[in-house]
Amino acid sequence: MNQVTVIGGGFSGLTTAYYLAKAGLPVRLLERQSRLGGLIGTLHTPEGPVELAASGIRSSARLEQLCDDLDLPMLGARKESKARFLYRGGPKRWPLGPLESLGLGGRLLRSSIAGGVRPRSDETISRWARRVLGPAASHYIVSAALQGIYAGDPERLSATLIFGRRTKPAKGRAKGMTAPHAGMSQMIEALERRLLSLGVSIETGVAASPDLEGTVVICTSAPDARDLLRRRAPTTAAALDRIEMLPLIRVTAFYPASENTIRGFGVLFPRGQGIRALGVLFNTNIFDNRGSGHSESWIYGGSADRDVMQLDDDALLGRLQQDRARLYGREARPTAMYAQRWPSALPHYDVELERLLRAGIETPADTFLAGNYLNGIGLPLLLERSWDVAQRVQLQAGGTRSFAHATRS
Repeated sequence: MNQVTVIGGGFSGLTTAYYLAKAGLPVRLLERQSRLGGLIGTLHTPEGPVELAASGIRSSARLEQLCDDLDLPMLGARKESKARFLYRGGPKRWPLGPLESLGLGGRLLRSSIAGGVRPRSDETISRWARRVLGPAASHYIVSAALQGIYAGDPERLSATLIFGRRTKPAKGRAKGMTAPHAGMSQMIEALERRLLSLGVSIETGVAASPDLEGTVVICTSAPDARDLLRRRAPTTAAALDRIEMLPLIRVTAFYPASENTIRGFGVLFPRGQGIRALGVLFNTNIFDNRGSGHSESWIYGGSADRDVMQLDDDALLGRLQQDRARLYGREARPTAMYAQRWPSALPHYDVELERLLRAGIETPADTFLAGNYLNGIGLPLLLERSWDVAQRVQLQAGGTRSFAHATRS
């Protein structure tokens, strides 16, 4: 088979290239930025490592197979990271009162008996949660959690895409979150070394041409894939143009160890609680080797707060200090702060995307798509997608059949 061109050197592109090369196919990988990794990266600062986006990756059988081949040991999450908090006048493990909890239990029981727990087509998260769980659980648990994870608007997020039936990655030996000892960049570096050993041609700082010929796997954001396909596949480009992208800011702040007084993974914030952030992660409590003091990452932006992208570092620090004082009930100035802005970080997993994926995104037989807009934003799901796409390309290379495939939820 002729060379396969993989466009995009983020996690999807690197792992797709890996599985293609492992199958014996010649691979060329193009990344327009000067570095590999996309949203994944680690700054090594005097205070400790700072993740640009993902802090870790949930363990799975496929991830463990990959890490074994990369000779990449992974850290398991610390014991205290098992505690997760939701904010309602303060950080709480369970934010509902006794009557609200009884109401939740009754609604859930009735929905289960009536067979109404499963999301309906075109049903938003808010509608589903109010119908199945009640208004209190909808606002203080479901909406808060999913705003923190997906950065989307609960009145638009698709219940089917998030809670619908989907094949889960096979479980591995380990459970829960894992990460390389030196941060997520270590995984990107290990992937790069392995790709080079497999003969993959890696070119950074190179923008892919829309006129590329032959088999192409596009592992970019939806807007970038759209631009690349305007001439090659205008119908596909028009479909991708319907996908909305959401901005995010991750602000990592360092404090003395004495400031680590909420022992857990982090806190998610429902709207209307006087805190602008979507959530905060306590990095020191999640993995070892994350600094000698206390490290927190505050997440801002999303569908409901696009204006936060206009704040400079000083204004962002002021906002963080206000939010943190409300959370802890005291003021503390960080010893260092690092902000990473992502204008188009995540696709909006809304009902519009549900409809698009349900209809299918048709591509030419020699063009394949991989990315976080197709079957989930989590890295384990992206890894599964990379493996699946590599199998499709290999099938085509074997000459068994040539087909125009569709990506479906």
